Amino acid sequence: MDLKDRLISHGYDQIDILLIDEDNKQETVADITLHKVTNLEFKLYLEPESINYELHADNPYFVARQKQENAGSKDVKGFILEW
Repeated sequence: MDLKDRLISHGYDQIDILLIDEDNKQETVADITLHKVTNLEFKLYLEPESINYELHADNPYFVARQKQENAGSKDVKGFILEW
């Protein structure tokens, strides 16, 4: 099951995602309507096989490797912000 389907199965529909990388840089991906997104991993530049989910936590999040422009990757933590 991909990230979008997991979030939908946990009752999410319209979300923001706060991404924090290993250097503590923060970026918010706002106004994501999950039913309209085709490939959330592609939109967030995530390596699909690297995603670990913690969606039952008080502050649900996932951890993954994010592809970078320089052909490298870095660890990110994505907090699910529901509105």
